[in-house]
Amino acid sequence: VEKEGVADDYNHYRSVALDSTPTRAVSIVTTDVMTALAHYFSMKDGDLGENILVGRILFDDIQVHQHYKVGNDVILQVTEPMIPCANLCKLPCINNESLPPKERIEKCRTLLEFLDAPGDGFRGWYAQVITGGEITVGDEFRQVENV
Repeated sequence: VEKEGVADDYNHYRSVALDSTPTRAVSIVTTDVMTALAHYFSMKDGDLGENILVGRILFDDIQVHQHYKVGNDVILQVTEPMIPCANLCKLPCINNESLPPKERIEKCRTLLEFLDAPGDGFRGWYAQVITGGEITVGDEFRQVENV
């Protein structure tokens, strides 16, 4: 993980439209959100394009400006909630070609409404990299105070 984001990760919108803004370098999704999406929409881990999938912390526990340490070195600062993008409707679990077009459109609308729930929605969080380093699957993700 570097100041620009996760190595070998490319997000066209962030890179082109937002000129590689560092405040959206890393995307974070929690397992409580993914569990609900799996139940209601048959989504799988990775379908949201998340860089980090976090367990043992609930979506509602994460707040803008909080700092998290990932693994031994990486420190992230949460910068903003993610806004759902209509590109998510291209996922095969939503845009299933075996369904009639009206059902696909309704499924897309329902997903976007679910992810854009009142408050901060359920899409996930963006974070900027305060301290880079290496992370691996299973690394601890914990809130830190004095950064």
